[in-house]
Amino acid sequence: MILDAATLDRSRFEQSFDVCVIGAGPAGITLARRLARAGASVALMEAGGFDITEESQDVYRGENVGRDYFELETARLRYFGGTSNHWGGWCRALDLYDFAPRPFHPMSGWPIAELDIDPYRAEADRILDLPSATEAPDLPIKESDYIFRHFQFRFSPPTRFGEKYRDEIAASDRITLVLNANLVDLRLDGVLSRVTGAVFRNYDPADPGFTVTARAYALCCGGIENARLLLNFTSQVPQGVGNRSDMVGRCFCDHPHYVVGDVVLQTLVLEREFYSPFETFMLDAKCLNFGMRLEPGWIEPSDLPSLAGQVTDAEFALHLRQRVRDSAVDLSATRRTPLPLPSPQTAVMRMAQEQQQNLESRVLLGEERDAFGLRRVRLDWRLTDLDIHTMRTAATAFAGHLAEQSIGRAQIRPWLLQDPPAFPPFPDEEVGGKHHMCTTRMSADPKTGVVDADCKVHELANLFIGGSSVFATTGHANPTYTITQLALRLGDHLTEWLKA
Repeated sequence: MILDAATLDRSRFEQSFDVCVIGAGPAGITLARRLARAGASVALMEAGGFDITEESQDVYRGENVGRDYFELETARLRYFGGTSNHWGGWCRALDLYDFAPRPFHPMSGWPIAELDIDPYRAEADRILDLPSATEAPDLPIKESDYIFRHFQFRFSPPTRFGEKYRDEIAASDRITLVLNANLVDLRLDGVLSRVTGAVFRNYDPADPGFTVTARAYALCCGGIENARLLLNFTSQVPQGVGNRSDMVGRCFCDHPHYVVGDVVLQTLVLEREFYSPFETFMLDAKCLNFGMRLEPGWIEPSDLPSLAGQVTDAEFALHLRQRVRDSAVDLSATRRTPLPLPSPQTAVMRMAQEQQQNLESRVLLGEERDAFGLRRVRLDWRLTDLDIHTMRTAATAFAGHLAEQSIGRAQIRPWLLQDPPAFPPFPDEEVGGKHHMCTTRMSADPKTGVVDADCKVHELANLFIGGSSVFATTGHANPTYTITQLALRLGDHLTEWLKA
């Protein structure tokens, strides 16, 4: 069933649901479907409509007070299907060792292991319409030392959750989807131990709002918005809901993305190649996990006749280096073709890496308020010395690997060798993956996180959180695949929780 908060008969909400799921992106839709399949009644509350609107998107507007970053209202989408509506489809599971603590990385380690979410791989593959994992295996490399391995991403078409699951949700007698329903408060019981109601408003300034009651509540609004909402709900707890340990919003992470080197290739490389380090190398080098992308230079077909036979190899290589720098951000153009042999070919080394847990990298609240009176976000994104060390270690080791394997000769970009690094100006570099993580991180100890191993807020009996905000650490893989696995696991846990 699909309703609209602007026109719905609010007497419908005099009934109580089993679960109120707030946010209809990949986490929320996956969770709602899993619960409905198990027989639970679900109120699926979405702040936007079926299409993007300026009115809805404006709620995400905020300010960046730390590192240069994307405009916040462009980094996420606030309508049915969430950010899957502009997702690129990159999928990869976290590595086994991403879940383990590392002695040089304080606060590392998850309270769950890879084995806890592994059973959900097959279902996640179906949800995301992925090719078989056998088509994208990790591949060993013969090296003098075991430092790197080839890895591959799998690519979703990409799946647009709003499009794929709209008809199913409309036909469901277990899911009530309400569009244009903006969460404005969570109400707690007298001893502040459980949520008793979630208050929503539509976009009409005169709307008094309505309350949804449920046995359990799941907040699935994204890595920044989950934290912003909890920090805003101060009507009963001055520090914000779930924030007794002052951890809500802390440890904000993205995957830093930078071009760290230029390569003249000795071996023809036709497509992007992906490399990641062995765990032993990371432990020895005391660096974080990372993915290094060797991205070959591409030229327009129209350039080939004017260049062939008219310039020296050195001039040709110089020309291509400049073309690679000009086009490195977008290698997806379908009209580009690889440089044919025997002319020199260039590539860039692009790195996407894990980020250290840092209490001072965080989501805060500003003084400006949105249309619902909630304070807008202030994002203070920071990198640490360990993050910089990881960039330099990865670039140096990969340059050595290219030489050893006779793939090519690399030059590390000068900005990375300076101390401190003179990062390229934004937006010349993409700087991050728009992957918002860890702001309500999972932890065994309530002092170092917001949710427990079952994604339940430590201090509340019936509030759960879905999405990448619960990541304890980030690895280097894009988060959507793990978000889907965790949502399926949370669905199964809530099913058993409701029975109990």
